Amino acid sequence: MTLFDPGSARYLGPLAQLEERFNPSEQVSLQAAEAALGEIADGVIVTDPSGTVLYANPLVSEMSGDLVGLLPGQSLNDGLILWDEKGVPLPPLLPDSPADEVPSTQEISACIHRPGDSRPPLEVTVQVMALWDAGELKHYVLVLRDTSAARRISTRLSWQTSHDTLTRLPNRQYFESELQKLLSQCVDKRQHHVLLYLDVYQFKVINDTLGFVAGDQLLVQLVTLLQRGLSSSDLFARVGSDEFAILLRDCTLEEGGRVVARLRESVQEFRFHWLGNDNRVAISIGVVGVDRFTPNASQLLATANDACCSAREQGRNRVKLFGDSRKSLEKRRETTWVAEIHAALREDRLILYRQPVVALQGERKVHHFEILVRMRGRDGGVISPGLFLPAAERYGLIEEVDRWVIRKVFHYMAQEQHIGIAGTSYAINISGISLGDETFADFALQELADAGVTPSRVQFEITETSAINNLERALIFIHKLRAAGCSFALDDFGRGVSSLAYLRQLPVDYLKIDGSFVRNMLEDEIDSAMVSTIDHLAKRMGISTIAEYVESPELMERLCQMGVDYAQGFGIAAATGLPEIGDFQGL
Repeated sequence: MTLFDPGSARYLGPLAQLEERFNPSEQVSLQAAEAALGEIADGVIVTDPSGTVLYANPLVSEMSGDLVGLLPGQSLNDGLILWDEKGVPLPPLLPDSPADEVPSTQEISACIHRPGDSRPPLEVTVQVMALWDAGELKHYVLVLRDTSAARRISTRLSWQTSHDTLTRLPNRQYFESELQKLLSQCVDKRQHHVLLYLDVYQFKVINDTLGFVAGDQLLVQLVTLLQRGLSSSDLFARVGSDEFAILLRDCTLEEGGRVVARLRESVQEFRFHWLGNDNRVAISIGVVGVDRFTPNASQLLATANDACCSAREQGRNRVKLFGDSRKSLEKRRETTWVAEIHAALREDRLILYRQPVVALQGERKVHHFEILVRMRGRDGGVISPGLFLPAAERYGLIEEVDRWVIRKVFHYMAQEQHIGIAGTSYAINISGISLGDETFADFALQELADAGVTPSRVQFEITETSAINNLERALIFIHKLRAAGCSFALDDFGRGVSSLAYLRQLPVDYLKIDGSFVRNMLEDEIDSAMVSTIDHLAKRMGISTIAEYVESPELMERLCQMGVDYAQGFGIAAATGLPEIGDFQGL
């Protein structure tokens, strides 16, 4: 007996277990075959050349919903009825008699309708194999594999590549693709469309003060509200954390203006209820006309984003029709945030916060603190990093901020050591720009030596994207500081498309699992699988894992069960200002 069809060189994969147990050159007894087939995790049926059932393993009856199942002596074609996806019966799998033409090895997709079962039809693939011995047909073997779950996951993954899981709106990639298709069709000068770019005014403040759960709920409610003001032909997408794009098809600027007025009015009347409080919400809207002279989709979105930024600079619930050049827009930005950041550095108005990272395995105690930077405004209020750090990165000020943070943190740690607190460790974020500066590693080493801080108390966090974009310089920085005794964490892991390819090249001690996977893992099986996979991979490489955005005890417990080492988030503790050294001395 052999498991190969002489007319085909293809091996029947699911029957590999049989090939391992028996010598293909020997005649295999049916009893021995039954023992092997019963262990295979698929439905297996063996017939004689005429299609009479000789054996069916127990899984066949489970898949068909028939407690009795296929019995020896029964005709396969009578006992196993298959249907296509539209509910049409498929032709018999086997010929009516041995005299008919023997089918070659084949695989088909089909459905099994289970009588008296409220569940949907079972989706299966059926592999049919003819078994030969000395040129004579001896048996047919059919393997039924349940593909329902796999197909659901495949469909889910396909949907997730084009949609945002929180709001269920199309994502940026899908929106750009649809926008580009529309641009390619704009050949008539009478065709007009309108692109809107929206963001939630000071959304980072909501996240920082109320937490990410509140921020997510706000976005969901806001999306529902905005959808009521749109037509079914409008394309609405989430293109950033708090940024949205709307394509108004076959719409003039005048008509688009009426839509914008309707959207803005609905948001002005909206109040976000959270923990017994009402919070006012505002949006900024950039408006761009779309016609046959419009550039490509990515440039168009960038233009709309600039118009939105201009609207935001004018205040709450403002609308800006793009007309200014990007150069003048950037100049306005330079005179606002750039000047403010310079002043904050000069006047020592940057302030340090810390958020604890706790151990999940064993005693739940603080392992180290992550350092976060804020800015104190001229009015004394605290400004969220989401409002000024992007500007610092864009206009080349982030390296000055990084150096200021390192000096302050090392000075603080030296004071801790002086009064006998030497066990607390701190993680310091390093930007991609600083990572690319060839002098930055030596600067950090010199500051470490001058402060006299124990290097093992210092951890540096670099984002996956910045490490990959500055790979050569990142490796130099990591090797120099690790040689001195510092440790490293790779932040936002899993967000980039090249995560796994580059991980082996980066000698890091900790892997911070991107919070976008962590926060919804209790409700989303794909996110949960991603977290588990990343943790397993890290463990195999000797790297500890840290989960971000942990916002509930249930989520913390699930991560603990998975084996994740550490966690941080609002569910554990929010970021707070660094305690004054005098506070310790008074204890």
